[in-house]
Parts: sequence; C-alpha cells; structure tokens
Amino acid sequence: MAGVLGQLAVLSAFVACLLAGLAYLQAARRREAFDWLRLARGSWGVMFGATGVASAVLLYLILTHQFQYAYVYQYSSRDLPLHYLISSFWAGQEGSFLLWILYTGLIGFGLMRWSGRFEAPAMAVVALSQAFLLSMIVGLKLGPLAIGSSPFQLLVERFPDAPIFRQNPAFVPADGNGLNDLLLNPWMTAHPPTLFVGFAAMVAPFALAVAALWQRRYRDWIRVAMPWMLFAVLVLGLGILLGGYWAYETLSFGGYWAWDPVENSSFVPWLTGAAALHAMLIQKRSGRGYRMALVLSLISYVLVIYSTFLTRSGILGDLSVHSFVDLGLHNQLVVWIAAMALLGGGLLFVRYRELPAPAEEPPLLSREALIFVGALLLTVTALVILVGTSAPILGKLFRDNPASVATSFYNQWTLPLAVVFTFLMGAAQLIWWHKMDIEMAHRLLLRPLALSVVATLAVLLLTPFVEYTVRPPLAVSGSPMAQAGVLGGLTQLWQAYGFSLLLLLLVFAAFFAFFGNLQVLWRIARGNPRLAGGALSHIGLGVMLLGVVASSGFSLPLPHRDVPPALRDDERTNFVLVREEARRVGGYEVRYEGRGFTPEGHAFYRLSFTAPDGQTFTLKPVAYQNRRGEWILHPDIKMGFWKDLYVAVSPAEMFEQDSTFSENGGELVLARGDSVVLGRQEFALRFVGFDTQVDPSLLPDSTAIAVAAVLHLTNLQTQETRTLRPVYLVRADRSVQYIQTRVRDWNLAVTFTGMNVSSGEITLAIEGVEVMPDDWIVVQAYEKPLINLVWLGFLLMSGGIGLALVRRARELRQILRRR
Repeated sequence: MAGVLGQLAVLSAFVACLLAGLAYLQAARRREAFDWLRLARGSWGVMFGATGVASAVLLYLILTHQFQYAYVYQYSSRDLPLHYLISSFWAGQEGSFLLWILYTGLIGFGLMRWSGRFEAPAMAVVALSQAFLLSMIVGLKLGPLAIGSSPFQLLVERFPDAPIFRQNPAFVPADGNGLNDLLLNPWMTAHPPTLFVGFAAMVAPFALAVAALWQRRYRDWIRVAMPWMLFAVLVLGLGILLGGYWAYETLSFGGYWAWDPVENSSFVPWLTGAAALHAMLIQKRSGRGYRMALVLSLISYVLVIYSTFLTRSGILGDLSVHSFVDLGLHNQLVVWIAAMALLGGGLLFVRYRELPAPAEEPPLLSREALIFVGALLLTVTALVILVGTSAPILGKLFRDNPASVATSFYNQWTLPLAVVFTFLMGAAQLIWWHKMDIEMAHRLLLRPLALSVVATLAVLLLTPFVEYTVRPPLAVSGSPMAQAGVLGGLTQLWQAYGFSLLLLLLVFAAFFAFFGNLQVLWRIARGNPRLAGGALSHIGLGVMLLGVVASSGFSLPLPHRDVPPALRDDERTNFVLVREEARRVGGYEVRYEGRGFTPEGHAFYRLSFTAPDGQTFTLKPVAYQNRRGEWILHPDIKMGFWKDLYVAVSPAEMFEQDSTFSENGGELVLARGDSVVLGRQEFALRFVGFDTQVDPSLLPDSTAIAVAAVLHLTNLQTQETRTLRPVYLVRADRSVQYIQTRVRDWNLAVTFTGMNVSSGEITLAIEGVEVMPDDWIVVQAYEKPLINLVWLGFLLMSGGIGLALVRRARELRQILRRR
C-alpha cells in the first residue's frame, strides 16, 4: 500500500510540474499575469509536496526493510546501520533522481524569491527540466514505450521471469543485497547529496540565461545569475572534494584523483561554471563578455545533464566504480540533453546578432583581457577532459568495445594549460580594470614575481624535485627524420626534461598566484574585507596546486624511499610481511602483528610502525571478501602535518592460486640485516652481509667476480643456527653462475640468484620449505608529502567563493528591494 502511495505521489508531481511549466510560460508571455503566476507557484508547491511524500515513502520502505520492492532489495539490507540505510536512498538511479528532484524544487522556490522580473521565464525553463527529471522515475508504460523506472516497483514486477516468482509470486526475500562495499564509508553519506545540490543549482544560471535571451534583457540578468552560479560552483566543488577524500580513504589506488570518467563528468561543468563566473564579472565591470557569459552558463548545465548520461546510460559500466546500473533510460537522457541544448543554443543563435558588442577590444594589459584569457583556458581545459571522458562514446563509432583513455592523456594536455591560467590567476588580480601602463604593472608585479622566483629556486635546490621528476630518455623511434641528429636530440631532451620543466613552471605559477593574491588580500583587508572573496579563492587554488604537485610528484612507495631514482625497480613497489616479522623498509621498521575484525565483521590487519624519527604508531588497513566473492581493500592512513603515510594490504588468501608462493620453495628479496621466517615457523633466515673472500677451490677457472651472501639459518625447533654462504659469480664471458648451499639434514637448499649492490638487497631461491607461511600479507605503503595542502587549499578556495556569494547575494537583495 505504501508503494502505491509513493507511485501516486510521483505521478501527481509530474502532472503538477507540467502544469506549473505551462502556467509560467503563459505568465512570461503576458504583462498582466498575476493569475497565471499564482497558478504556477501553487502548482510548483503541489509538485514539491508530492515529491516530499514520495521521498518519505521511499525512506520508510528502506528503514522498515520492505524487500518486496526492487529498489529496497537491491540497495539495502538488515545489517546496515542507520546512516548507511539512509544512504541507500540515493545509492541507485531512481533514488538519486528523486533526491535531485527535491533539490530542484528548493532551487525553484529560491528563484521565485530572488529572481525578480525573471521569475516567470526562468521558472518555465526550470519546470521543463524538472519534468524531464520526474519522467526518469515516473515508471509509466504506454504500450511498448516505457517512460522512466519507478523506485516503487515490486521485485516480482522487475524480475517476472525469475524461477522463484514463477513458483511463488508472493515470495519476499528475507534480506536485501545491501550497499556496494565501496560505498560503506561515512563520506559517502555526504558526497552524493552535496554533488546533487550542485547539479540542481546549475539549472538556475541556465534558466536565467535562457530568460535573458528570450526576453532580450541582456544586461541585467547577470546580477541575478551571479549569486546562483557562485552557489553552484561552491557546492559542486565541495562535492568533488568530498569524493576525492572518499577515494583517498576508501580506494586502494593510493590517491584522491584518478581521472575516472565519472569524476571527470562532474569536474567539467565545475570548470565551465568557474569560467562563466569570470565572464559574468567581465560583463558586470566593463560591459564586455556578454556572449561568453551566456554561452558558458548554457553549456554548464548541458554538461551536468551529459555527465548524468555518462553515469546512468551504462556506457561507463565497466570503466568506472561510480557508474550506475543501466535501467534503460538511455533514450530519455539523450532527449533531455537535446532539448536543453536546442533550447539554449537555438535562442542564442536567433539572438546572437542582437547581443551588445563593445565598441573596442580591451587593452592586452587590463584585468578584463587577462580574465577573458583565463576563462578561455578553463573552457579549453574542460573541452580536453570532455574529449577524453567521451572516448568510450566516440570509440563506439569505430569498434565494439572501446577503452577509456590513459591518465597520461589528461596530464599531458592539462598541465600546460594549468601553468598559463594559474599564472594569469595571479596577474589578473594585480592589473587594473580597463587599462594600465607598463611602468605601474612592473611595480605591482615585481614583488610577487621576486618572491615566486625565490620560492621556486628553494624547491629546486632544497628538495629532490629534479631527481623525482626528470625521466630517463627513451630511444627515439619513428621516421628517419625523427631519428636525425638535431631532432632526435631535442626529442630525447624533451622526454627527459619536458615534464619536469612544465611541473616546475606550475610550481612557479602557483607561488605567483599565492603571493600575488596575498598582496591583493592584504590591501583589501585593510579597506573592505567583503571584497576579499576573489583573492582568497585564488590563494586557495594556488595552495591546492602546490599540494597536488608535492603529494603526487613526491609520492613514493616505501621500498623506493632513500633509493636513487635510477636504481628504483618500478615492479617492486610493495613488500611482504609475515606475522610477527619485523622488517625495515625505507627507513621505517614495520611489524605485522596479526589480524582482527571490525564491528561489521571485516578483517583488519594490525601493522606497527616505527618511523625514521622514532615515532611509533599502529595502522589497521582492512581487506575482506564480500558476498559476491570480490576482494575489498580499505587503506588506513597515518595523517601528519608534513606528510601522510598511506597503507593498504592484500592478504595471503588473495594469492592462493599464485604459483610464486609454492609449498616447495620460492623466492625472497632481503636487505642487509633483514630476517624472515620460513615454513610453518620452522626456520628463521637472516641476511648478514656480503663476503668477497670466496674459497677459490669452489670457483671455475674463468671466474671474474664471485660474491657470497652470508646467511644465518636458525632451526626454530632446536634453536641451532648455521651459517650459509651461497655464491653468485660472473664468468669472464659475462655469463652468471650460482653455487647452491644445501643443508641435507634439514632438507633445505638456498641459491643466491641476484643482487643490487646499491640498495644492498639480494635475491634468494629457496627449495624444500614453504617460503611464505600461512599468515602473510603484501603491503602497499606510500608517503604523501604535503597532502594537507590539497585539502587546505580547496577549503580556502571554497571560503573565498562563499565570501563572494554572500557579497553578491546582498547586492541582489538590495536591487530587488528597490524594485
């Protein structure tokens, strides 16, 4: 019965929304439109109320475990705590659409109150978009045509051909599938709702831009739209930040941003929204940039819908951990994108010649020119990311199963763009509006430029920047022209130093943005602090970019710590620990103390660390198999002021089929002083050091180099210790030979098969005893220097946007009061 009530509420909301849209359309077309406005507002209120009822019903069904409903069964279960049960509301397509609809309803009430004479035309557009949203969950079937997917559909209706329902149509499962294990994180209770507020808010500037074009009011729409765009950019940015922090805490790839297609699809409208904000500022202050402000405001919401298409159409189902299951909404989403794009684009095309154009272009050395170039670069960056994200769609034109582009594509194309617009972010705040002479610009720019040069040189000289970022040159291949001396040399030079140079320029630009905007902030704070929003947000972005460079460029797996870059083995970024074994890795002493269980019954692995500075701490990364047989790894993080230590583990059970870990033996890599337990607590093996004084009688005549590894082997049952000296030798013809040491009465043999003289590590082949005991783990541990700058920078940037929002909202209220 509750489900029927919810379905009726959705249908009522859909009808009321259509009625509100038609009434607003009539009100926008007539001068005396009070009755139409009253009908429109009332209908919008009915729509919102019905949506609220539908939401309350769905939440009730989830909290009371009504598993006869497909949505409740698929996304909730009895063992979920309350906050995750509430998260189940937006875990699937239908619930997240319903949440979006609720937020859009609130945005509509905001526009009624704070859009003045733009209410009727803008709300007509918002109602149209809301009708498309409601159609996604209306769940109607008109003959062969299915419109939307209802969150109140019964399980037997969703899967009518399932054998269990053929035998017993009244069957109700005892429990549900529950949430995806990756969503069982407190940040996921906040990330999607925040993101959907940003998505919903983007409709306001879009609707106001359409209203401005529709009613030929090209100048005064900016004052109304700017606070809405600030709000949308602020909240969407916070949603992206929460998603990045969730990825950092939950996923095991060791970072906060992986250029995931679904991450990108929310980042792209944020970039165009930020560009639109700057174009609006140009229009407001100098009377230029009308077309850019309108185009970017229109594009930003179309890109929000496009991101919804990517997430929900099933196209990215195998390429992103964030994508939803395809519910057959592909065609509806395409129609929605086309309708919004045609509405905005068509009006822009018709009105384009009417848009005000400046009598002359701004001087190059003026704030509006620099902001215009910066906004253009943000837009180009968004376009690059959009092309990469859309690769699966574009690829389907040529192949059946296209892949997503590599992360190197994004880094290669966005890094140069980021360097330029970050530099402009500092310069534009210092340059005056309209025009400035070179002498005055020189005086204003000199101090932040000098400070930036000093800070960049400090990074270059006092940190391992060069050794971490310079790449070994690759062999030049391709055409004979490419292999020619000069061109080949330049190619190799760029391969080795190009990335490092671009990264260094980004560091310089970020310092310049920081110092330049700090200078502006200091000047503003002494006068009118309410004007400090732009400077504070730019300072935040500069700080964040410095954090990104440090935490990504200087991030190192522990086995590579204190090892020169040229000697690092990219295939050996992890290390193995046996229970109760202490091992020194990268200056840290790490001991695996055993496993325990979280309140949810998931295994965690207790690791005690002693840092190089003597600090001790314990981390408990989680690893378990879910009900579907998938391994879920949740890292644990030791957070510090200067750096984080990020640790994830893979237990032995994940490698049961791996032939590397054989019961008859295997390989070991040990550094000088390392110890390891062999078999089931049978032997302890310790690498003492090297011995170059090898007995000549053991060596062939053609031996050029011979080194023995001195090992202490202890029988843990008898506590007897023996010294072994397996030999690694190189003959005159450069061939390698091993002299094995066999302990016959212990049925064990050791062969010295490789060494790294620089790192002091050796490789041993063990025979006759299990190399890895039952309880062992593979540890993935990274240092993340200055990662706190990423979070601090984003918060400062958000604070600056929030300060600007408060200022623009006050200005709008004053304008509306005068009317």
